[in-house]
Amino acid sequence: MPRLLGLILLLPVLELVAFVAVAGMIGLGKAVLLQLAISLIGFAMLGSLLTEAKARARTAGGFVSFALDSSRSMRGLAGLLFAIPGFVTDVIGVLALVPEVRARLRRLIGGAPPLRPQPAPASTRTARGDVLELDRGQWRETAEVPRRDA
Repeated sequence: MPRLLGLILLLPVLELVAFVAVAGMIGLGKAVLLQLAISLIGFAMLGSLLTEAKARARTAGGFVSFALDSSRSMRGLAGLLFAIPGFVTDVIGVLALVPEVRARLRRLIGGAPPLRPQPAPASTRTARGDVLELDRGQWRETAEVPRRDA
């Protein structure tokens, strides 16, 4: 824990050194614009995940299973790291998007394998044999097709 606290306290210094190095290579204005663009990408990623979570909650999945999916969690972490101004956090965010890095991190932490979406419960028939009941996540609306009765 003390190491983590030390790294967190050292992060602003590392970010300043990285910004000065990048600004020295490409110029101050371009470095500021690059950092602004990366932060906007991070906010867009977080917004996309939030929209995806809302849609999934409306259908059948809910927020809990959505949040526990390691792929989405790492995308959320990457989006958050991109949104925070600084090139060091951006590099860590890019690493969070690399599948091999995610797998190694999961093995290092000893976490469980990524969650897979649970299949929806099987459809059930009612007392009437011609009616099929479906949960909300098991159907979608389509254009109406005229019936041909024989």
